[in-house]
Amino acid sequence: MSHSPGCCSHATAKLTPNRQQVLQQLERSPRPLSAYELLDRLKGEGIIWQPPTAYRALDYLVTVGLVHYLQSVQKYVACPRRGCDHYAQLLICVRCSQVQELPLPVPLLTLLQSQTAEQGFALLPQMLELKGVCAQCGAADMTTAP
Repeated sequence: MSHSPGCCSHATAKLTPNRQQVLQQLERSPRPLSAYELLDRLKGEGIIWQPPTAYRALDYLVTVGLVHYLQSVQKYVACPRRGCDHYAQLLICVRCSQVQELPLPVPLLTLLQSQTAEQGFALLPQMLELKGVCAQCGAADMTTAP
């Protein structure tokens, strides 16, 4: 696998104690967390950090692909695929905030790459954020409908 500029393998990631704590909090969380929600969780465990400490750890974890930053909701989620050199779709439920990561289908990726190449644009590995309603929330809607 090739890596995009500024992207290194999770296998060689330098996980300091701070980075490990941030990653563990995100892995334990059933939903994405903002930096301040992360700080609150750490505070609940007796770990008190200033915001720059959390942001530095989060920035590093995003850079190495262990964590995704969800721009549309301004929160962070642990990457289940462990690596920054992949293309994926992130399905974000607008009701429960669950995030599911799926690989970008090869035909769609091929189409995107060829269309952007026609413009002289090299597409980098990235996450496509898609908002909607998850199956569980959709099923709950069906059971509560009159």
